[in-house]
Amino acid sequence: MTRADKTERYADVQQRLESSLADEHNPITVMATVASILKERFPHFHWVGFLLVEQNEMALGPFQGPPACLRLPLNSAGVCGTCYRSRQTVLVPDVTMFQGRVGCDAVSKAEIAVPIVSHDRVQAILDIDCIEASSVDEVDQAELERISGFVAARIAPVGWPTKG
Repeated sequence: MTRADKTERYADVQQRLESSLADEHNPITVMATVASILKERFPHFHWVGFLLVEQNEMALGPFQGPPACLRLPLNSAGVCGTCYRSRQTVLVPDVTMFQGRVGCDAVSKAEIAVPIVSHDRVQAILDIDCIEASSVDEVDQAELERISGFVAARIAPVGWPTKG
């Protein structure tokens, strides 16, 4: 997919999100819709979903794709743990080059994790796994960061239920 194709698809995604979720503030509804639209528009996205930040771990939230790891520690050396701790997007064009990656499946070749920051706290992580190496890049990063801002603006600080 060319950079121009990606940019065009993301413009369509943004328009669909804004029209679908204009007055929506339920975090599960917002995240489920985002995951669904992204997965639909980008066929090389193998898995699109959210990890919800709890007290000392991240729990699987709304997603599109095959079953995934249910919980990850916040101090995980993986892509999502690194994203959580740094509060920065982690772009991994080739997952074999990311030391400490937590692989919930064997087919993912590239990954990007974007923090959802609301009220100065990482509330969730938007995580996307791709089946092709080098299939996520700076275009995806910029556009997904815009989408994460959209999500953050629509959810209040969330006190996710904790296990136990």
